[in-house]
Amino acid sequence: MTKYEKKYTDKSFDIDKCRESAQSGYAPAQYQLGQCYEEGKGIERNLAKAFKLYWLASDKCCEAKERLNKDSYQGQLAKWLKKMVNGKQLVGADLAEAMCMFGCCYQHGWGVDCDMASAVKWWQKAADLGDAYANDRLGYCYSLGKGGLPKDAEQAFAHYLKAAEVGYFEDFFSVGLCYKEGEGVERDEEKAFGWFNKAAKHDNPMAWVELGHCYAAGSGTAQDYVKAVEWYNKTVDLGGNAFPDALRSLGSCYAAGYGVEQDWNKAVELYRQAAKADDPESQYLLARCYAEGHGVEQDMTEAVRLYKKAATNINENKRYFGHPGAMRCLGDCYANGIGVRKNAKQAAAWYAKAAEQEHVA
Repeated sequence: MTKYEKKYTDKSFDIDKCRESAQSGYAPAQYQLGQCYEEGKGIERNLAKAFKLYWLASDKCCEAKERLNKDSYQGQLAKWLKKMVNGKQLVGADLAEAMCMFGCCYQHGWGVDCDMASAVKWWQKAADLGDAYANDRLGYCYSLGKGGLPKDAEQAFAHYLKAAEVGYFEDFFSVGLCYKEGEGVERDEEKAFGWFNKAAKHDNPMAWVELGHCYAAGSGTAQDYVKAVEWYNKTVDLGGNAFPDALRSLGSCYAAGYGVEQDWNKAVELYRQAAKADDPESQYLLARCYAEGHGVEQDMTEAVRLYKKAATNINENKRYFGHPGAMRCLGDCYANGIGVRKNAKQAAAWYAKAAEQEHVA
């Protein structure tokens, strides 16, 4: 990633260097270039390009996010885009980009009524003209069955691939995930690894985690726990608990001594941090540490509390439906009176729930 820090108001501002940095995915440069397009400073005014740059930068740049959220800007943008997509001022890629951004206005209700069917209509027009981001949006809609489109994994993959092949690097990860899971395409671990590698070069933390998994499992590449730990650490070093999968996976490396010296205290620390992010697997693993006295003093009461959190952790969006391992451990605890009062009825109930979840899985 190329980092260009100059503001568009600086005398020494270089729009070509800013564009290069923006194209590499650097959010502050995307925001500055967006302002150039919005005001026509050093470049022809184009609100569609400005909007797209603000949108791309919004996750990592507060200024871009604030700009997008201004009602006055949204109204001005929608009015300008409507004029452009229905007129003859724009052609080719510029017209496609305007159509795509007009679709985004309908998606979010920016200056128009929220209407996913209309969003899809404009994204399809833009995709037909080769717009990468429009293909990404169509892939998203097909993956979830939105905007009147059927849920279709093959169509979702096809659109993600089209976007990725013309350089929309956000979909490098999406394509990799499809190959990993066999969603809409035949499962291919080597291709998944390749696309994750491409995404990682554009500073995608989710790709860093997946590369860690690939190296840990020897999936699509030679098994290498040292490299797995490096990728997990790279994600964990971002701070916070936004990526519990990385925290948990790194914790498991410390627990087993894979790629690092075995350290149960460090494993517990990482499990605990991931568990705070409501990750059921981490809650379960932390419970096991308390049950077995690994890295903490043995405490079956705390183990049972954590087993219950994991067993009742349901989040359909994240595909959490209660942790079957935690359910089975609760069954054992109730059956033997460990950490709770002995209760055969409760034990049987948890064993039944575990069996049901394991059957579904």
